[in-house]
Amino acid sequence: MAMQFNTWRNIARLFARTEYVMMLDVDFYLCTPRFREVLRRTITSTGISEVKEMFKSGMAAFVIPAFEYVKYNDGRDYQAFPNSKKDLIRLIKERKIRMFHDIWPPGHNSTNYDGYYAAKPGEVYRVTQFQSYYEPYTIFRKDGPPWTDRCDERFVGYGGNKAACIFEMYLSGMSFYVLSDHFIVHQNHLYEENARKSERKFNRKIYSEFKEETCLRYLRNFQELGILRATRARNAIDECGKMKGFSRLITQANS
Repeated sequence: MAMQFNTWRNIARLFARTEYVMMLDVDFYLCTPRFREVLRRTITSTGISEVKEMFKSGMAAFVIPAFEYVKYNDGRDYQAFPNSKKDLIRLIKERKIRMFHDIWPPGHNSTNYDGYYAAKPGEVYRVTQFQSYYEPYTIFRKDGPPWTDRCDERFVGYGGNKAACIFEMYLSGMSFYVLSDHFIVHQNHLYEENARKSERKFNRKIYSEFKEETCLRYLRNFQELGILRATRARNAIDECGKMKGFSRLITQANS
């Protein structure tokens, strides 16, 4: 039976008892020790006060870079995963670990992995090259302004579901910041590849329609609120302007 992942995400967010939530798939392992403790310290750091305020208001999300083992068997036992960035970098140099879903760059390369490798301890850097298929694992305010309180539930099965959540978060005006001290690693398992291939094909068409509908909704809302020229609408204008016909529509709305 095909899974309705976004329905589950919405239910989990609704019943979460914490102020902030993390969008994380069950087959990933949080590798860095004392994750919550270090994260709290990062959020309260005076060095990123502007980011801290954006995060607390719901207008920023933190990205945790995702990795996978190159060889299937190496990535099955989470107890053997690296637990420090130093060990992670060593395994990357040995070509034993790589960016998650390396075969599908639009999914994660907006995280800027070269920037992650070079970042100093405690550094937080902004995602500046957003792509519409970007689907990072993120931490954000549970009751923040993005989404309309839910991920779009029209996607069934594999493909497009998490990207749709992130796309709408971005259009709402959110910024994404990468935590350079943390990482997660995928725990390898077998997939039903035939089913995934069919689901990807079906959801690809749905995602195209979803993007157009979502762009129209946000641009209209921003225009009605009189903030289409404001910083809050910048993400929607930039991203939606890439699609056919939207550049002219935005120009007309602005005039």
